Amino acid sequence: KSILIVSHNIEEAVMMADRIVILSSDPGRVRAEVRVPFARPRNRDSAQVRALIDEVYTLMTSPAALGPRVPAMAAAQQIGYRLPEADISQMEAILDLLHESPFFGRADLPHLADEAGLTDDELLPACEAMQLLGLATIERGDITSTALGRSYYETEPSERKVVFGKQLLSHVALAAHIRRELEESEDGEVGEETVLREMQAFLKPDEAQRVLTIAIDWGRYGEVYGYSFNSGVFKLPDVEEAGATGKV
Repeated sequence: KSILIVSHNIEEAVMMADRIVILSSDPGRVRAEVRVPFARPRNRDSAQVRALIDEVYTLMTSPAALGPRVPAMAAAQQIGYRLPEADISQMEAILDLLHESPFFGRADLPHLADEAGLTDDELLPACEAMQLLGLATIERGDITSTALGRSYYETEPSERKVVFGKQLLSHVALAAHIRRELEESEDGEVGEETVLREMQAFLKPDEAQRVLTIAIDWGRYGEVYGYSFNSGVFKLPDVEEAGATGKV
């Protein structure tokens, strides 16, 4: 007899389970399976347990370990790429923490999660977004700041949005697509429904709405475009803002 437990906490899974099955979200399939050989009770601070936690983090964050997949940076050049549900303020807080003691630009993901006081569901999407925007790289369960990530950390908060906007246009096709349509529009406006229809060639309606909501938040922060929540219309940012971010 077996008990199936669904967990979003990697450490919890290692401490409780005899076998860990890692699932992909879309399409739903088994991505990896890890056997947990340790007797109970388990010591979460033992070298063996920490090593297995690292291994599971590696499997969840390293596409190469899961077989052939499209690299995140390449996939994001399609408007149907499923953007991670990452809050910008949380992303920046993690990047700041990554550059401070005891990490100084490189961190073991489980250690970073502990220091940040975040669950895996909060940490991993933020780290994916940082990698997507060129602020960090993730390999074998470790996250390392890039030169741009270091520069972003050292930049005044008021100027960070300029860097964020440029990276968004360079690396996220959906944001670049919306900006391009705005520039080609006679009145500098594009309706949300127009963008959703285009996205639904790649995504189901609910997922398209989720991804677009993220793109709205990221684009507004980076001053790539404006958005009216009352009318559901995208607009070009002010001339001064557009000059700071640059055209597509």
